Amino acid sequence: MSTEDIRQSYEESPYPDLCYTQTHPDRLATLATLLGLTPPPVKNCRVLEIGCAVGGNLIPMAYGLPESHFVGIDISPHQIKLGQETIHDLGLKNVRLQVMDILDIDSDFGQFDYIIAHGIYSWVPIAVRDKLMAICRQNLTPNGIAYISYNVFPGWHMLGALRNMMLYHIRDISEPQERATQARQFVDFMLESASPDDPYGTLGNSFQELLQSYNGFVTKERGMSQGDDQLLLHDELAPVNDAIYFHEFIDHATEHGLQYVIEAELSRVMPHNFPPAVAQQLAQMSKSTVEMEQYMDFLRNRSFRQTLLCPAEVPLQRSLNLTPDAFFIATYAVPVSEAIVLQDNSATQFQGPDGSVLTTDHPVTKAAMLHLAQNTPMSFSFRQLLNVGREQVYGDDAKNQTTTQIVQDAQLLAANIMKGYSYSSRLVELHTFQPHFVHEVSEKPIGSSLARRQVLHGSNKVTNLRHERVSLDGTSRFVLPLLDGTQSQGDIVAKLVDLVEREEVVLNLEGETEASVAIEQLIKEVEMSLHWLTRAALLVA
Repeated sequence: MSTEDIRQSYEESPYPDLCYTQTHPDRLATLATLLGLTPPPVKNCRVLEIGCAVGGNLIPMAYGLPESHFVGIDISPHQIKLGQETIHDLGLKNVRLQVMDILDIDSDFGQFDYIIAHGIYSWVPIAVRDKLMAICRQNLTPNGIAYISYNVFPGWHMLGALRNMMLYHIRDISEPQERATQARQFVDFMLESASPDDPYGTLGNSFQELLQSYNGFVTKERGMSQGDDQLLLHDELAPVNDAIYFHEFIDHATEHGLQYVIEAELSRVMPHNFPPAVAQQLAQMSKSTVEMEQYMDFLRNRSFRQTLLCPAEVPLQRSLNLTPDAFFIATYAVPVSEAIVLQDNSATQFQGPDGSVLTTDHPVTKAAMLHLAQNTPMSFSFRQLLNVGREQVYGDDAKNQTTTQIVQDAQLLAANIMKGYSYSSRLVELHTFQPHFVHEVSEKPIGSSLARRQVLHGSNKVTNLRHERVSLDGTSRFVLPLLDGTQSQGDIVAKLVDLVEREEVVLNLEGETEASVAIEQLIKEVEMSLHWLTRAALLVA
């Protein structure tokens, strides 16, 4: 498979305009800091993304970090042109996209604090993989962090088999859209027809479960995001898609003077997320972190990794160290019960959107988590959380407590925060900086210029100021583009009334047809939409 063949595939079907939260410099800096490294400050850093496509991941970073500098390369002129149009429309001066082959990057290309290669390593020939590792060494600053994602065995063995079946089915089809359609229909056929009870079958229940989970992933998760067909074409149906064992990837990195730091999702590599007996056995079997994680991949049948690397000579500690003053904390978790007693040691549970749960009986931790939940998605320094928690629990007596009591509360709060983060980054979030977005609706609100442009270009899913993909409902999709700082809430309602009259917006009035009722409902919907946009980190003023 030649570089020209790969280029042509992206020219025919550009990669979707998507951001990836786990690749943001803040996530990389947070994890590196937890392991005792001193990564470059996120607010003023240099970032290189290899294989940037249309800039869907890099441009939002540049928009949210105006004092940092970003460079993206891709072999597809068409994708780069689309990204450059976005940069021009947003008036960004701190990001550059250019057409370039990975093989042409040398030491003169410059040094970068963070290098991102998402969806490249497994999807390029071996020589390009080797060059990618070389770039992560020669173009990375001494304290820099590189991020590389790739498919891994053992999980990819069965996924790879399904990929080969789809490729066989579409072997005589060249048109991209039809290839994607036929591949999806083939998976539907296999799901309906393959029976685990077939006496002549060999894959049985495991294959049936794979078909069910894969079909759900393609039709539901991807169906909810833009670029459904493009993701299928460029991931599973790509000309090259080769997996590797984790230990082989680390060996490759080591050959280029790089060392393993951690995964972009901390919870995926924490042994304590296994039953205690399993975690103990893993520790006995493993002589190193790499061995431990390889065994965990075996147990979990893992198929995909997102690995952080740094120069081999950088001192690295293997114990996680939550230095309180180094981080800001946030959460999307909510209390499981509304009845929370802060002043006693009754256990309280907080559940994240992914189902993960943090249980704590520490009064200050309960108060701190409740404060975070009530102010989602705002982040607070550790000291702010400690003070808020202690004030909620002790009231005026907080000022009269001994140093020993204060230190004990700080230690327990830090331990619980770290526990929650190790369970899931959706349960407790750690950050090294606070993105700029407003927490209250102003008289004439201003929405993110990036998100407003995405809506105007037909997207129902936009990138917020926290580098997350956010799905918009009907009202928000119409309200957000109007938030240019010149419209009051009344003006916005008037604009929506006009859209309703022109039948560009349809409201469910539950049988009511009077104009006054329609306006009253629009006022309520605009109020709710503005409040939701604030909570979604999509307003800047």
